[in-house]
Amino acid sequence: MPGKAPAPMHSQSPEALAAYERKAEEGFAQEDPRDQYTYMYSKMRADYTLMERAGVDGRHVLNVGCSFPVDEIYYARKIGKWTSVDISRRTLELCDEVVRRELHPELAKRFIFQYGDACDLPFPDGEFDVSICMSTIDHLPTAEARQQAVNEMARTTRPGGWVIITVPNRWCLPYTAGIRKMTREKMLHYGYVYLFSPPEIRRMGEHAGLRPIHFASSIAPPDVGLSGYPFVIRVPARLVFGLLRLGGYFGRRIGYAFQKPAVTPR
Repeated sequence: MPGKAPAPMHSQSPEALAAYERKAEEGFAQEDPRDQYTYMYSKMRADYTLMERAGVDGRHVLNVGCSFPVDEIYYARKIGKWTSVDISRRTLELCDEVVRRELHPELAKRFIFQYGDACDLPFPDGEFDVSICMSTIDHLPTAEARQQAVNEMARTTRPGGWVIITVPNRWCLPYTAGIRKMTREKMLHYGYVYLFSPPEIRRMGEHAGLRPIHFASSIAPPDVGLSGYPFVIRVPARLVFGLLRLGGYFGRRIGYAFQKPAVTPR
């Protein structure tokens, strides 16, 4: 497995990395996230909604922080090439094993699992069509590290490409209370988590030179066209969907699909 040797980085929370390695060593066989329907629903409404809006068909995708390869397996038929990076070498090995075991060899060969730090991605500028980061930068211990990770995703994405980031939402008050309780009791799966607000993650993308195009949340209205429905159905439905969109800012999982501006020809 290619990749440069790890070096001490301000981006790595020792508590989070230690917990991450322990979880990887226990093996993915004990816990398959695809069996947790609430988790998968959250991914569908937030992560995959943004990926569908950006479009990944035939494209080269970078996944920053992979854990169990749920996203890799789900999008295997669509993407052209997919590179996943992580700071846990054991996790990368297990991800590769799962993908080789579950996918047809022609699909499995589309994937590369490589060591890489989110704050110092080992790729040239503009390497990827789409860069994604699903609930990963919340495990970085400082504001500088979190912003640097977004900057690195922007750097390695081609002009006109997409950067998709989803994070846990501190405006979801029950979830925030639960995270604080688990933090006090040292029960968090990955040792450390930072909770974002919707405006905060939007500003971070803008600071990296990206344009926020789509917002998504685990609370979201269904994607249903209403043009053919009678007036008495259309109007109340639009009102309800509008309220749900506002409620999305209080969903447990939130994110943006940012677009990197295309290079203006001289």
